[in-house]
Amino acid sequence: MFQLTEHKAKLSNVNPRAELHGDQPKPAVDLMIEAACPSTVLNSFHPELRGMLYKKDENPDLVERVEEGDAITALRMPKLGALKWDHEGTGYTVTVDYGMGGDSNIVLGDVKVDKFKFTAQEGGTVTVQCRIIAHPDEKVIGPLCNFIQRDIVISITPPEPTTVQELFGEAA
Repeated sequence: MFQLTEHKAKLSNVNPRAELHGDQPKPAVDLMIEAACPSTVLNSFHPELRGMLYKKDENPDLVERVEEGDAITALRMPKLGALKWDHEGTGYTVTVDYGMGGDSNIVLGDVKVDKFKFTAQEGGTVTVQCRIIAHPDEKVIGPLCNFIQRDIVISITPPEPTTVQELFGEAA
């Protein structure tokens, strides 16, 4: 399952809105984030996705500099561009560091994460874009809006696995 732990990301957009739950409107917010991640994050989505986008670098000087991992850092298809991924995760917890740590952090529970887009970059980095749908109370929406187009530190924690398939991973 997709997860980020205290990861630097850009909060590219905050869209406050309302959803109807029955006849009653309920506050909702869409957060769009962009995070530069190691390409191994792609393994969270499909075991062959990383190998589809990257190959072993054939430059011996660069391969020698790779201290960890398998040196799969060269783009397999450099002209591919961004790749949309149809995945939706529910029950996540999102924590946005508000700068003072602890109780000042913004914690959003039972959120949905979807609309993934991956942009593979030479060197083994992939930019992950996604939407986070949350239902915060009104005191949280203002502080989130203050972070639009700024770097934040975010943790996206998946729910506890409930099936054996979730526990050991699933192929798309």
